[in-house]
Amino acid sequence: MLRLVRALPASPAVFLSRTIVLVYLALKPGYRAEIRRNLALMCGRNSRWFWVGNAWQVGQNLALMAKLGTNQGNKAIDNAEVCWENTTQKLLEQDLHAVMVSFHFGAWEYLPMLFSALGFRVRLVTGEQQDQGLARYLAGIRSGSDVKLVSGLREAELGMARPGLTGFMLDNTARGRRTWVELDRVRVGIPSLAFRMARARQLRVVPLFARFENNRLVVEVYGPTDERGVVLALLKQVRQRPEHWVFWAKAGALEAS
Repeated sequence: MLRLVRALPASPAVFLSRTIVLVYLALKPGYRAEIRRNLALMCGRNSRWFWVGNAWQVGQNLALMAKLGTNQGNKAIDNAEVCWENTTQKLLEQDLHAVMVSFHFGAWEYLPMLFSALGFRVRLVTGEQQDQGLARYLAGIRSGSDVKLVSGLREAELGMARPGLTGFMLDNTARGRRTWVELDRVRVGIPSLAFRMARARQLRVVPLFARFENNRLVVEVYGPTDERGVVLALLKQVRQRPEHWVFWAKAGALEAS
C-alpha cells in the first residue's frame, strides 16, 4: 500500500493514505482505546473521537513520507526550514559528533535525509522489523543519499568516534531496556540505548521533530540534554500539535504518575 501511495500523484496519495489509517484504526478497538487513554495522559483531554483527527493527520504525514526520494520529497528537503537552538548549531559547526533522537511525530522519516542534504555524515541506528517487506521498503527510503543504516551496536559505537550524526527513534519501546522519566503527571518509558551510548563518549542527546506546516517541512532542533529534557521536548511538541503524534502502539510506555 505504501508503494501505491508513493506512485500516486500528491492529492490521491494523501487521500488513499488517510483512508488506510482511518480504516485500520476503525478495525482496531484496542488501539482506539489506547489513543483515548494516552491523549488523557499526555494532554489532559478526554475525547472519544480524537482518533479520527489523529488518523487524518497521520495519514497525510505517512503519504508525504512515502514520497522520500521522489521529486516531491527532494523539493521538500530543499525548501525545509530548520529552527536550531544555538547550542546544537555551535556543536555541529565544531565538526563534532552529535547523537540525535526523534519520535513517531510529524514527518520523522525526513530527518536523516535532511541532515545528509545539509552536508553531515548521517548514521541511522535501526531495529528489526517483523514484516520483512516493510523492512525492505523502509531501508530503501532511509538509505538514500549519504545516510547509512546501522543495526549492530559495535558498528554504531565505532561510528560515534568520528564527526557526524547518529540518529535513533525513541518510540520503538517494545525491545531493550527503558529509562523511565516522570514529568508533569505522566511517566514516559523511552529506550535507554541512545543515552547509554552518548554518555560513553561524554555526549548529550539532541531531540528533534519534523512536521509539514503550510506545505513546508519545518524541523525544530533542541539543545543537547538528558532523558528528562528529551521527554520535556516531547511533551511540548505533543501538547502543541497532538494530531501529529502516533498515539497508538505504545502500551506499557506511558503511565500516570
